[in-house]
Amino acid sequence: MLVASIQKELAPNADVSHNVKIRGHVTGELRQIDVLVRQKIGQYEILVAIDCKDYKSPVDVKGVEEFQGLVTDIGAHKGALVCPKGFTRTAKKRAKGYHIDLYSPVDTDPHKWQVKPALPMLCDFRSVAIGFGISVSAPVPFSMSHDFFRQLQVFDDAGVLLGTPLEIGLNRWNGGDLPTEPGEYDELGLTTGTVTKVDNGYGLQVPVTLTLSLKVSQRVFFGYLPIVKMRGLRDEHTGAVVTNAFTTGSLSPEEVEQKWKRLKPGEEPPVSPAMMFVGLDCYEVGVG
Repeated sequence: MLVASIQKELAPNADVSHNVKIRGHVTGELRQIDVLVRQKIGQYEILVAIDCKDYKSPVDVKGVEEFQGLVTDIGAHKGALVCPKGFTRTAKKRAKGYHIDLYSPVDTDPHKWQVKPALPMLCDFRSVAIGFGISVSAPVPFSMSHDFFRQLQVFDDAGVLLGTPLEIGLNRWNGGDLPTEPGEYDELGLTTGTVTKVDNGYGLQVPVTLTLSLKVSQRVFFGYLPIVKMRGLRDEHTGAVVTNAFTTGSLSPEEVEQKWKRLKPGEEPPVSPAMMFVGLDCYEVGVG
């Protein structure tokens, strides 16, 4: 029943039946099919036979050959075998020759075939070091502190307070509004398309040019993200899982940093990742 239920989810518009008997075209005998999928395509009806093997060991080549006989006898357009214990190497080779699909069930619900799948994943964390610059061309005296980027109040041309240079820069970084690719970036405009003014230290607002420079670095980690909810079929030929949806567990940056494998620059992950997550190290405004 599990495989029939999964197949109904995968093919909601098809007629999926469990434990069906069809008379064979060659033998004339009634043949039992665990799961039969019927679907109309125009004037044609496509027939898919799925046989489920609850064996204690992998299905061997004999099991594949016997199933091929059933597929031929009932005139099915496609055949698939499902076994939780998998298939032998020769069985897989024989099935490819017959164009028979091989699957194992994937279901996170509690039962004897329950699995606990996980996604191989890369986490690419980006951090930044920010430097600030200021230039003044107004013909007036100008005085500022050495940590002007923390103290100086920046206004737009209409007199609206934008914040300190540090606040503006961190807000733009946290919002993904600055370059995030690893590398160095010099003299970027602190604001976009806005005339900025600051107090010259003597009570007069004067226009200034504020810039920032970035040094973006990355830390790449490889690990497995648990899947807490999934129903589908694992393709034993390719390793891919056929499913309509799945739900992952939560991703903790702290756990990634502490328990996942950190990759060296240019190092390949041990297996091909199914997902990549790129995240920014965000900072509280006002924190150096």
